[in-house]
This record gives sequence, C-alpha cells and structure tokens, in this order.
Amino acid sequence: MNKGYGVWWLLLPCALMAQPRNPFMPPAVADCPPQRESPANWLLKGTVGQATSRHAWVVTPAGQWLRLEPRQSLLGGRWQVEQVLEGRLVLKAGPEDPACPEADNAVVLTLGNHKEEKT
Repeated sequence: MNKGYGVWWLLLPCALMAQPRNPFMPPAVADCPPQRESPANWLLKGTVGQATSRHAWVVTPAGQWLRLEPRQSLLGGRWQVEQVLEGRLVLKAGPEDPACPEADNAVVLTLGNHKEEKT
C-alpha cells in the first residue's frame, strides 16, 4: 500500500464529520461592533490659525477638550480629520469591514452647536 493513501485514510474521518452548510440559512456575518463610536455628538468650540495651518477645538460629551489638526487620527484610527475650515470641521470615517452594515462615513461640525452628517 502506498504511503500517500494512508494520509488520505487519516483525513477521511475529519472530512466526513464536517457539517455541510445549510443553503436555507443566511451565511455567518463578521463580528461587527454594535455601534461605531462617532464624533457626531462633539461640539466645535472654535478654529484657530491661518488657512494653511488651522486647528480646531472640540469638546466631547464626556467634557474632554481636544485640539485637532488636519490628517489627525481619532478614536483608535477609526476617524480622521479631513478639513479644518473657518468655523467648520470635517471628520471622515476610516475603512470598515465590508461585511458590516454601513455607518455614516463623514461628520461635519460647525460653530453654534450644529452638526451635519454626510453619507
């Protein structure tokens, strides 16, 4: 008997024990976070600087003040500061798992306690 056949005989029980996928059940989805942490509830308190080097001051719901600059990563790299304009801050979400449901991918904060959400 050839040694190659012996290996197949050892793997055969594992293959027979594997359960086939039920075609009537939806496929398993990736572990998606329940709700992605978002800067949508942050308050823009001001922008400082010239057009070439401007930064923004925001306050989180927990009362923490943050100084943000363009291209700065936030919330564990899940968000990035896209633009800091006079009286306006644009934050963009990083890439997500394609298997997870889509969330808002941009948040625009403006002075005066207003927020706009883009998709």
